[in-house]
Amino acid sequence: MEPHADDSPGWAGKIDYEKLGRRRAAIEPQASRPQTEIKSRFSLIWAHDIGDEDNHKEWVIRDIFGAGEFSYIVGQPGAGKSMCATDMACHLAAGWDWHGFKVRKPGFVLYIAAERAKLTRRRIKAWRKKHRFNDDLPVLVVSGYMNLTDGLEDAKELISVIEQAEDECGLKCGLIVIDTLTRVFGGGDQNTSKDMTRLIDAVSLIQETVPHAHVCVIHHTTHAGTRAKGAIDLDGAVDVSFMVGTKGGVVVLENTGANDGKEGDLLAYDFESVTLGKDDEGEWTTAPVLVPVSLPEANGKGLPPLSKSHRDILEIARELMADKEEPVPGQLVREAYYAKYPDKDRETLKRGYSRAIKSLKDRGLVEASDGFVSITEGH
Repeated sequence: MEPHADDSPGWAGKIDYEKLGRRRAAIEPQASRPQTEIKSRFSLIWAHDIGDEDNHKEWVIRDIFGAGEFSYIVGQPGAGKSMCATDMACHLAAGWDWHGFKVRKPGFVLYIAAERAKLTRRRIKAWRKKHRFNDDLPVLVVSGYMNLTDGLEDAKELISVIEQAEDECGLKCGLIVIDTLTRVFGGGDQNTSKDMTRLIDAVSLIQETVPHAHVCVIHHTTHAGTRAKGAIDLDGAVDVSFMVGTKGGVVVLENTGANDGKEGDLLAYDFESVTLGKDDEGEWTTAPVLVPVSLPEANGKGLPPLSKSHRDILEIARELMADKEEPVPGQLVREAYYAKYPDKDRETLKRGYSRAIKSLKDRGLVEASDGFVSITEGH
């Protein structure tokens, strides 16, 4: 039996089900019509028009850089951040997998060498010599004064350069490296949300115009070396974060905030000096090249060191348990973990928490069952 209209004042009779049916039919998916006829400068799509192309995430470098996403690589000065980014850029441009991580397909790379441009060019030249890569390598190095916090003019100029470069080399831009954040920040204050947001706005414009590329900014950590320097707005804006530092005597690239990617230690590496030639005074000129080495072992089991998510969960569980021996509700651990990252997307946090808990269980560091979490004895 069809429901009757509400008898409350103001209700104008029964529902016209015939009219409602026509209206519903009009908005059902039709293969012959466009996604929407609404006019807007924004991208619009009805839920029922979302197609199979949205089923899978598109990667630039599998489990590292997602297409259309934003990341940072941070570390102390001299840690090897730029070396890592240069190696990624060259592998992507060559169409080579990056040390076990699959490259989607060859793409041109825009490398913004706002800091030490000549050294960046020497590093790329050294990479080509080390790997005997004699073909064209579509890495376009951009240098010169740049300010991404004073309006959007420089961002628009970069977009123009990318469009022209794509036409010239016949490849889509896959990666944009900004090296470093400090050198494109102009006279702004990195510690204020207002100025950091201006940089984020410039990156967002580039992302919107070049949606197939990943944008990675090279930045410094705080003096304590625990997080990216400056306003926390940057942490909230990136889709994934990486940190470079020394572990077990080697330099390690760590994913400190995964977004569907692989979390924890990704690559350990050292540097090899490559001779490029002699300068005007007859002295040999060299430049370093990244060389992968074995990841340091942990706990004597050949396991990589604990990631930041692992350490956060263990710390939270330890604090909640205090001196008690009984386990604590997993919901409390989860919510405390989420609270550490107030600007992160909740779905991303949920996936990261689930992966970290499973990894900790596999390592025998925690027990998690029946809605409770406890740290195993001795940890």
